[in-house]
Amino acid sequence: MRIFITGGTGFIGKHLVKKLREDKDNELLLLSKDLADIGTWKKEIEDFKPEATIHLAWEGLPDYSAETSIKNLNYGLDLMNLLAKLHCKKVLMVGTCWEILAQPFNAFSAAKNALHWLSREIAKENDVHFIWARLFFVYGPGQRKDSLIPYLINCRETGKKPEIKTAEAKNDFIYVEDVAEAIAMIIKKCQKSAVYNIGSGELTKVGDVAKIISPDLEIQQSEISLVSSPCADVSKIKKEIGWEPKTIIKDGIKKTIPYYSSIK
Repeated sequence: MRIFITGGTGFIGKHLVKKLREDKDNELLLLSKDLADIGTWKKEIEDFKPEATIHLAWEGLPDYSAETSIKNLNYGLDLMNLLAKLHCKKVLMVGTCWEILAQPFNAFSAAKNALHWLSREIAKENDVHFIWARLFFVYGPGQRKDSLIPYLINCRETGKKPEIKTAEAKNDFIYVEDVAEAIAMIIKKCQKSAVYNIGSGELTKVGDVAKIISPDLEIQQSEISLVSSPCADVSKIKKEIGWEPKTIIKDGIKKTIPYYSSIK
């Protein structure tokens, strides 16, 4: 299958590309240019004639501002319109767990919602299978160093006591290699428009994550009360695609620690 990928050199993208290359029938084209400059890479995509596209790129993170979110929304819609014109059979884009709340959590989740709904309509009008993969809290080797788990690992390695103000908050943590496997399976097996949650299906306290990394760490109760993030219902992807998470949080962190310990 000819697969075009944006964000293929990013955190999730690197793991996904490695997974997709295990299938010798796949031919991959990774976007290495700026998403905004569609004119500079449009011809390359036209010549490649992708049968499927995976859109992972979202420029500017961790900037979740309205300005950055709107820019990325427009980049995604420009890409969707181009793929529709090229008759790409299947397009997968990634969302966020925060979008399923009754109201948008922030500009980022609002933009993701808009990209989902508008791309779905473009796909419907052009007979394209549009797949929305809703990602929960992805962690693992290659994640930004200022993210929770890399930060906690760094604190352990340097002997610094981490500042944890949200120890009681719960998130659905999902290991990046499990996410890569899920997306690879979806792009191969899914033959319709669909929405799939990709998460562990379990909520874990931030304080418990910190204790896995540093068992002797004393965790004080959070001063700030936060609503827990949503938990993934993975029953649909399990039934239709045959995927389910393999890596429990303790094992995922164990696999992640050596990566950050080696890049002090």
